[in-house]
Amino acid sequence: MTASKQSRPRGSGRGRRVTIADIAGRAGVTSAAVSLAVNGRPGVSDATRARIVAIAEEMQWEPSPAARALAGAPVLTIGMVLARPAEVLGTEAFFGAFVAGLQEVLSRRDYSLQMKIVDSTEAEIDTFRRWLAQRRVDGVVVVDLRQDDPRIPALEELGLPALVIGGPGHHGALPSVYVDDAHATRLLVDHLGERGHRSIARVAGNEDFLHILVRDRAFTERCTELGITPVVQDAGFGTRGAGIATAELLAREDAPHAIIFDSDEMALAGIHVVEEAGLRIPEDIAIASYEDSALTRTHRPPITSIGRSAIEYGRVAAARLLEVIEDSRDGRAAAAKTPPESRAIEPVLVVRGSTDPDASEAEGYLRHSGRSEEGSEVRVRQESC
Repeated sequence: MTASKQSRPRGSGRGRRVTIADIAGRAGVTSAAVSLAVNGRPGVSDATRARIVAIAEEMQWEPSPAARALAGAPVLTIGMVLARPAEVLGTEAFFGAFVAGLQEVLSRRDYSLQMKIVDSTEAEIDTFRRWLAQRRVDGVVVVDLRQDDPRIPALEELGLPALVIGGPGHHGALPSVYVDDAHATRLLVDHLGERGHRSIARVAGNEDFLHILVRDRAFTERCTELGITPVVQDAGFGTRGAGIATAELLAREDAPHAIIFDSDEMALAGIHVVEEAGLRIPEDIAIASYEDSALTRTHRPPITSIGRSAIEYGRVAAARLLEVIEDSRDGRAAAAKTPPESRAIEPVLVVRGSTDPDASEAEGYLRHSGRSEEGSEVRVRQESC
Protein backbone atom coordinates (compact mmCIF):
# COMPACT_ATOMS: atom_id res chain seq x y z
CA MET A 1 0.00 0.00 0.00
CA THR A 2 1.40 3.43 -0.93
CA ALA A 3 1.91 6.24 1.56
CA SER A 4 -0.83 8.32 -0.08
CA LYS A 5 -3.33 5.50 0.39
CA GLN A 6 -2.29 5.07 4.01
CA SER A 7 -3.10 8.73 4.71
CA ARG A 8 -6.67 8.32 3.52
CA PRO A 9 -9.09 7.59 6.39
CA ARG A 10 -10.78 4.19 6.38
CA GLY A 11 -14.53 4.22 6.06
CA SER A 12 -17.33 4.48 3.55
CA GLY A 13 -15.16 5.38 0.54
CA ARG A 14 -16.41 7.99 -1.91
CA GLY A 15 -17.79 11.05 -0.17
CA ARG A 16 -16.21 10.08 3.17
CA ARG A 17 -15.60 13.19 5.26
CA VAL A 18 -12.36 13.44 7.23
CA THR A 19 -13.23 13.88 10.91
CA ILE A 20 -11.41 15.00 14.03
CA ALA A 21 -11.41 11.34 15.12
CA ASP A 22 -9.50 10.43 11.93
CA ILE A 23 -6.87 13.07 12.69
CA ALA A 24 -6.65 11.93 16.32
CA GLY A 25 -6.06 8.32 15.25
CA ARG A 26 -3.34 9.36 12.84
CA ALA A 27 -1.65 11.66 15.37
CA GLY A 28 -1.98 9.27 18.29
CA VAL A 29 -3.80 11.82 20.48
CA THR A 30 -7.34 12.28 21.75
CA SER A 31 -10.11 13.97 19.76
CA ALA A 32 -10.21 16.66 22.45
CA ALA A 33 -6.55 17.46 21.80
CA VAL A 34 -7.22 17.78 18.06
CA SER A 35 -10.16 20.12 18.73
CA LEU A 36 -7.99 22.35 20.90
CA ALA A 37 -5.21 22.39 18.30
CA VAL A 38 -7.22 23.15 15.18
CA ASN A 39 -9.33 25.81 16.94
CA GLY A 40 -6.27 27.61 18.33
CA ARG A 41 -7.20 27.06 21.95
CA PRO A 42 -4.81 26.50 24.86
CA GLY A 43 -4.33 23.02 26.31
CA VAL A 44 -1.75 21.46 23.97
CA SER A 45 1.94 22.20 23.49
CA ASP A 46 3.12 24.22 20.50
CA ALA A 47 4.91 21.16 19.09
CA THR A 48 1.81 18.97 19.40
CA ARG A 49 -0.38 21.69 17.89
CA ALA A 50 1.95 22.08 14.91
CA ARG A 51 2.02 18.32 14.32
CA ILE A 52 -1.78 18.01 14.52
CA VAL A 53 -2.36 20.98 12.18
CA ALA A 54 0.12 19.53 9.66
CA ILE A 55 -1.69 16.17 9.70
CA ALA A 56 -5.06 17.93 9.30
CA GLU A 57 -3.79 19.80 6.26
CA GLU A 58 -2.27 16.64 4.79
CA MET A 59 -5.60 14.81 5.18
CA GLN A 60 -7.44 17.84 3.67
CA TRP A 61 -9.65 18.22 6.71
CA GLU A 62 -12.28 20.97 6.70
CA PRO A 63 -14.23 22.01 9.82
CA SER A 64 -17.91 21.04 9.91
CA PRO A 65 -20.22 24.09 9.84
CA ALA A 66 -22.55 22.36 12.29
CA ALA A 67 -19.69 21.63 14.66
CA ARG A 68 -18.44 25.21 14.40
CA ALA A 69 -21.92 26.48 15.24
CA LEU A 70 -22.15 24.22 18.30
CA ALA A 71 -18.74 25.42 19.44
CA GLY A 72 -19.77 29.06 19.05
CA ALA A 73 -17.29 29.69 16.23
CA PRO A 74 -18.22 31.73 13.14
CA VAL A 75 -20.05 29.66 10.51
CA LEU A 76 -18.68 31.95 7.75
CA THR A 77 -22.09 32.42 6.12
CA ILE A 78 -24.11 35.55 5.39
CA GLY A 79 -27.86 35.32 4.86
CA MET A 80 -30.20 37.25 2.57
CA VAL A 81 -33.97 36.72 2.44
CA LEU A 82 -36.00 38.13 -0.46
CA ALA A 83 -39.76 38.61 -0.52
CA ARG A 84 -39.95 39.19 -4.26
CA PRO A 85 -41.17 36.95 -7.08
CA ALA A 86 -38.39 34.95 -8.70
CA GLU A 87 -39.54 36.16 -12.14
CA VAL A 88 -38.84 39.77 -11.13
CA LEU A 89 -35.48 39.02 -9.50
CA GLY A 90 -34.40 37.01 -12.54
CA THR A 91 -34.73 40.02 -14.84
CA GLU A 92 -33.09 42.67 -12.64
CA ALA A 93 -29.59 43.45 -13.86
CA PHE A 94 -28.96 45.72 -10.86
CA PHE A 95 -29.73 43.04 -8.30
CA GLY A 96 -27.52 40.47 -10.02
CA ALA A 97 -24.60 42.91 -10.10
CA PHE A 98 -25.17 43.87 -6.46
CA VAL A 99 -25.02 40.21 -5.39
CA ALA A 100 -21.86 39.72 -7.48
CA GLY A 101 -20.12 42.55 -5.63
CA LEU A 102 -21.34 41.23 -2.31
CA GLN A 103 -20.09 37.73 -3.04
CA GLU A 104 -16.71 38.94 -4.32
CA VAL A 105 -15.82 40.52 -0.96
CA LEU A 106 -17.33 37.69 1.08
CA SER A 107 -15.41 35.07 -0.90
CA ARG A 108 -12.11 36.76 -0.18
CA ARG A 109 -12.86 36.26 3.51
CA ASP A 110 -14.01 32.66 2.91
CA TYR A 111 -17.66 33.56 3.60
CA SER A 112 -20.59 32.09 1.70
CA LEU A 113 -23.86 33.81 0.81
CA GLN A 114 -27.07 31.94 1.63
CA MET A 115 -30.16 33.26 -0.15
CA LYS A 116 -33.80 32.37 0.34
CA ILE A 117 -36.93 33.57 -1.50
CA VAL A 118 -40.12 33.83 0.57
CA ASP A 119 -43.60 35.21 -0.05
CA SER A 120 -43.98 37.78 2.75
CA THR A 121 -42.22 40.01 5.25
CA GLU A 122 -43.48 37.77 8.05
CA ALA A 123 -41.73 34.82 6.40
CA GLU A 124 -38.52 36.86 6.25
CA ILE A 125 -38.67 37.50 10.00
CA ASP A 126 -39.40 33.82 10.69
CA THR A 127 -36.35 32.90 8.63
CA PHE A 128 -34.15 35.30 10.61
CA ARG A 129 -35.35 33.74 13.86
CA ARG A 130 -34.72 30.22 12.61
CA TRP A 131 -31.28 31.05 11.24
CA LEU A 132 -30.30 32.61 14.56
CA ALA A 133 -31.62 29.68 16.61
CA GLN A 134 -29.83 27.16 14.40
CA ARG A 135 -26.63 29.24 14.13
CA ARG A 136 -26.91 29.05 10.35
CA VAL A 137 -25.52 32.54 9.60
CA ASP A 138 -23.18 35.08 11.18
CA GLY A 139 -25.20 38.04 9.92
CA VAL A 140 -27.80 39.10 7.37
CA VAL A 141 -28.26 41.66 4.60
CA VAL A 142 -31.69 43.32 4.65
CA VAL A 143 -32.90 44.58 1.26
CA ASP A 144 -36.06 46.33 0.01
CA LEU A 145 -36.39 48.60 3.05
CA ARG A 146 -39.93 49.76 3.74
CA GLN A 147 -41.33 52.66 5.72
CA ASP A 148 -42.11 51.44 9.28
CA ASP A 149 -40.47 48.15 8.30
CA PRO A 150 -41.33 45.39 10.84
CA ARG A 151 -38.05 43.61 10.12
CA ILE A 152 -36.05 46.39 11.78
CA PRO A 153 -37.44 46.04 15.34
CA ALA A 154 -37.48 42.25 14.93
CA LEU A 155 -33.77 42.17 14.12
CA GLU A 156 -32.99 44.66 16.89
CA GLU A 157 -34.74 42.34 19.36
CA LEU A 158 -33.00 39.23 18.01
CA GLY A 159 -29.58 40.81 18.20
CA LEU A 160 -28.55 39.13 14.94
CA PRO A 161 -25.85 41.22 13.20
CA ALA A 162 -27.53 42.91 10.23
CA LEU A 163 -26.91 45.53 7.59
CA VAL A 164 -29.81 47.41 6.02
CA ILE A 165 -29.59 48.31 2.34
CA GLY A 166 -31.52 51.56 2.16
CA GLY A 167 -32.19 54.82 3.90
CA PRO A 168 -31.32 57.34 5.10
CA GLY A 169 -33.33 56.79 8.23
CA HIS A 170 -35.96 54.12 8.87
CA HIS A 171 -33.31 51.56 9.84
CA GLY A 172 -33.52 52.02 13.59
CA ALA A 173 -30.35 51.15 15.47
CA LEU A 174 -29.09 48.96 12.63
CA PRO A 175 -26.30 50.19 10.34
CA SER A 176 -27.18 50.93 6.74
CA VAL A 177 -25.64 51.45 3.32
CA TYR A 178 -27.70 53.52 0.92
CA VAL A 179 -27.69 55.39 -2.36
CA ASP A 180 -28.95 58.97 -2.25
CA ASP A 181 -32.10 58.47 -4.33
CA ALA A 182 -33.33 62.02 -3.68
CA HIS A 183 -30.12 63.42 -5.18
CA ALA A 184 -30.39 61.02 -8.14
CA THR A 185 -33.94 62.23 -8.75
CA ARG A 186 -32.91 65.87 -8.73
CA LEU A 187 -30.14 65.13 -11.24
CA LEU A 188 -32.67 63.58 -13.63
CA VAL A 189 -35.29 66.31 -13.25
CA ASP A 190 -32.75 69.14 -13.53
CA HIS A 191 -31.33 67.67 -16.74
CA LEU A 192 -34.72 67.22 -18.36
CA GLY A 193 -35.76 70.70 -17.26
CA GLU A 194 -32.63 72.17 -18.84
CA ARG A 195 -33.58 70.35 -22.04
CA GLY A 196 -36.85 72.32 -22.04
CA HIS A 197 -39.29 69.63 -20.91
CA ARG A 198 -42.18 71.17 -18.97
CA SER A 199 -44.13 67.95 -18.26
CA ILE A 200 -42.27 64.92 -16.90
CA ALA A 201 -43.66 61.55 -15.85
CA ARG A 202 -42.16 58.98 -13.51
CA VAL A 203 -43.03 55.31 -14.04
CA ALA A 204 -42.54 54.09 -10.50
CA GLY A 205 -41.82 50.67 -9.05
CA ASN A 206 -43.31 49.06 -5.95
CA GLU A 207 -44.56 51.90 -3.75
CA ASP A 208 -44.11 49.72 -0.64
CA PHE A 209 -40.35 50.23 -0.85
CA LEU A 210 -38.83 53.23 0.92
CA HIS A 211 -36.53 54.21 -1.94
CA ILE A 212 -39.55 54.47 -4.26
CA LEU A 213 -41.30 56.81 -1.79
CA VAL A 214 -38.10 58.87 -1.53
CA ARG A 215 -37.95 59.15 -5.32
CA ASP A 216 -41.65 60.05 -5.59
CA ARG A 217 -41.32 62.81 -2.99
CA ALA A 218 -38.11 64.26 -4.44
CA PHE A 219 -39.54 64.10 -7.98
CA THR A 220 -42.69 66.02 -7.11
CA GLU A 221 -40.82 68.60 -5.02
CA ARG A 222 -38.14 69.28 -7.63
CA CYS A 223 -40.61 69.52 -10.51
CA THR A 224 -42.70 71.99 -8.51
CA GLU A 225 -39.63 74.09 -7.72
CA LEU A 226 -38.76 74.28 -11.43
CA GLY A 227 -42.31 74.95 -12.62
CA ILE A 228 -42.54 71.53 -14.29
CA THR A 229 -45.74 69.47 -14.26
CA PRO A 230 -45.03 66.15 -12.48
CA VAL A 231 -46.93 62.91 -13.17
CA VAL A 232 -46.30 59.77 -11.09
CA GLN A 233 -47.57 56.56 -12.68
CA ASP A 234 -47.36 53.46 -10.47
CA ALA A 235 -46.32 50.32 -12.32
CA GLY A 236 -44.79 47.91 -9.81
CA PHE A 237 -41.51 46.29 -10.76
CA GLY A 238 -41.60 44.30 -13.97
CA THR A 239 -41.81 44.92 -17.69
CA ARG A 240 -45.53 44.26 -18.10
CA GLY A 241 -46.55 46.94 -15.60
CA ALA A 242 -44.09 49.40 -17.13
CA GLY A 243 -45.51 48.83 -20.60
CA ILE A 244 -49.08 49.36 -19.41
CA ALA A 245 -48.12 52.49 -17.46
CA THR A 246 -46.38 53.95 -20.52
CA ALA A 247 -49.38 53.30 -22.74
CA GLU A 248 -51.63 55.05 -20.22
CA LEU A 249 -49.32 58.06 -20.14
CA LEU A 250 -49.20 58.37 -23.92
CA ALA A 251 -53.01 58.17 -24.09
CA ARG A 252 -53.41 61.26 -21.92
CA GLU A 253 -54.46 64.52 -23.56
CA ASP A 254 -51.60 66.15 -21.70
CA ALA A 255 -49.07 63.39 -22.46
CA PRO A 256 -45.66 64.08 -20.85
CA HIS A 257 -42.66 65.32 -22.80
CA ALA A 258 -40.29 62.99 -20.92
CA ILE A 259 -40.53 59.78 -18.88
CA ILE A 260 -38.22 58.54 -16.11
CA PHE A 261 -38.31 54.79 -15.35
CA ASP A 262 -37.29 53.14 -12.09
CA SER A 263 -35.16 50.44 -13.76
CA ASP A 264 -33.49 49.67 -17.06
CA GLU A 265 -35.84 46.74 -17.76
CA MET A 266 -38.84 49.00 -17.20
CA ALA A 267 -37.32 51.62 -19.50
CA LEU A 268 -36.91 49.11 -22.33
CA ALA A 269 -40.50 47.97 -21.94
CA GLY A 270 -41.67 51.57 -22.05
CA ILE A 271 -39.53 52.35 -25.09
CA HIS A 272 -41.17 49.47 -26.94
CA VAL A 273 -44.58 51.07 -26.35
CA VAL A 274 -43.26 54.50 -27.38
CA GLU A 275 -41.85 53.13 -30.64
CA GLU A 276 -45.06 51.21 -31.35
CA ALA A 277 -46.90 54.53 -31.06
CA GLY A 278 -44.65 55.96 -33.81
CA LEU A 279 -42.88 58.43 -31.52
CA ARG A 280 -39.20 59.30 -31.90
CA ILE A 281 -36.70 59.31 -29.04
CA PRO A 282 -35.63 61.95 -28.02
CA GLU A 283 -37.24 64.24 -30.62
CA ASP A 284 -40.85 63.51 -29.58
CA ILE A 285 -40.31 62.19 -26.08
CA ALA A 286 -37.23 61.82 -23.86
CA ILE A 287 -36.51 58.66 -21.86
CA ALA A 288 -34.31 58.20 -18.78
CA SER A 289 -33.68 55.47 -16.19
CA TYR A 290 -32.56 55.26 -12.57
CA GLU A 291 -30.48 52.19 -13.38
CA ASP A 292 -27.46 52.02 -15.64
CA SER A 293 -26.45 48.71 -17.22
CA ALA A 294 -25.39 47.12 -20.48
CA LEU A 295 -29.06 47.29 -21.49
CA THR A 296 -29.12 51.10 -21.31
CA ARG A 297 -25.70 51.48 -22.94
CA THR A 298 -26.34 49.22 -25.94
CA HIS A 299 -29.87 50.37 -26.78
CA ARG A 300 -30.22 52.75 -29.71
CA PRO A 301 -30.38 55.51 -28.79
CA PRO A 302 -28.44 54.78 -25.59
CA ILE A 303 -30.48 55.62 -22.50
CA THR A 304 -29.65 58.46 -20.11
CA SER A 305 -29.24 56.88 -16.68
CA ILE A 306 -28.08 57.34 -13.12
CA GLY A 307 -24.53 56.06 -12.97
CA ARG A 308 -23.85 54.01 -9.88
CA SER A 309 -21.94 50.77 -9.83
CA ALA A 310 -24.16 48.02 -8.44
CA ILE A 311 -21.08 45.81 -8.08
CA GLU A 312 -19.32 48.44 -5.98
CA TYR A 313 -22.51 48.92 -3.97
CA GLY A 314 -22.39 45.21 -3.13
CA ARG A 315 -18.70 45.43 -2.22
CA VAL A 316 -19.31 48.33 0.15
CA ALA A 317 -22.23 46.49 1.74
CA ALA A 318 -20.24 43.29 2.27
CA ALA A 319 -17.29 45.13 3.80
CA ARG A 320 -19.56 47.04 6.16
CA LEU A 321 -21.45 43.90 7.25
CA LEU A 322 -18.20 42.09 8.04
CA GLU A 323 -17.24 45.06 10.21
CA VAL A 324 -20.60 44.81 12.00
CA ILE A 325 -20.07 41.08 12.62
CA GLU A 326 -16.57 41.65 14.00
CA ASP A 327 -17.84 44.44 16.24
CA SER A 328 -20.61 42.19 17.59
CA ARG A 329 -18.06 39.52 18.51
CA ASP A 330 -15.90 42.07 20.32
CA GLY A 331 -18.90 43.55 22.12
CA ARG A 332 -18.43 46.98 20.56
CA ALA A 333 -21.94 47.15 19.11
CA ALA A 334 -23.58 46.83 22.50
CA ALA A 335 -21.48 49.65 23.90
CA ALA A 336 -22.17 52.04 21.03
CA LYS A 337 -23.79 55.31 22.13
CA THR A 338 -24.09 57.03 18.77
CA PRO A 339 -26.47 56.23 15.89
CA PRO A 340 -25.18 53.66 13.39
CA GLU A 341 -22.97 54.95 10.62
CA SER A 342 -24.35 55.22 7.11
CA ARG A 343 -22.11 55.12 4.07
CA ALA A 344 -23.70 56.41 0.89
CA ILE A 345 -22.64 55.85 -2.70
CA GLU A 346 -22.97 59.12 -4.57
CA PRO A 347 -24.87 58.84 -7.89
CA VAL A 348 -23.94 60.73 -11.05
CA LEU A 349 -25.96 61.40 -14.18
CA VAL A 350 -24.79 59.79 -17.42
CA VAL A 351 -26.37 61.70 -20.32
CA ARG A 352 -26.95 59.73 -23.52
CA GLY A 353 -28.91 59.99 -26.74
CA SER A 354 -32.35 59.20 -25.28
CA THR A 355 -32.48 62.75 -23.86
CA ASP A 356 -29.74 64.60 -25.74
CA PRO A 357 -29.37 63.94 -29.50
CA ASP A 358 -25.87 65.41 -29.43
CA ALA A 359 -24.79 62.47 -27.25
CA SER A 360 -26.16 59.79 -29.61
CA GLU A 361 -22.92 58.99 -31.35
CA ALA A 362 -20.91 58.85 -28.13
CA GLU A 363 -21.08 56.58 -25.14
CA GLY A 364 -22.51 59.44 -23.11
CA TYR A 365 -21.04 61.99 -20.78
CA LEU A 366 -21.16 62.62 -17.06
CA ARG A 367 -22.90 65.65 -15.65
CA HIS A 368 -21.41 67.40 -12.61
CA SER A 369 -18.08 65.65 -13.09
CA GLY A 370 -14.90 66.43 -14.97
CA ARG A 371 -14.32 62.79 -15.94
CA SER A 372 -15.43 60.79 -18.94
CA GLU A 373 -17.82 57.88 -18.35
CA GLU A 374 -15.05 55.33 -18.81
CA GLY A 375 -13.02 57.05 -16.12
CA SER A 376 -15.89 57.49 -13.71
CA GLU A 377 -15.74 56.14 -10.22
CA VAL A 378 -18.15 55.43 -7.41
CA ARG A 379 -17.76 57.95 -4.63
CA VAL A 380 -18.43 56.82 -1.08
CA ARG A 381 -19.22 59.29 1.67
CA GLN A 382 -19.51 58.68 5.39
CA GLU A 383 -21.96 60.45 7.63
CA SER A 384 -24.00 59.94 10.76
CA CYS A 385 -27.70 59.27 10.42
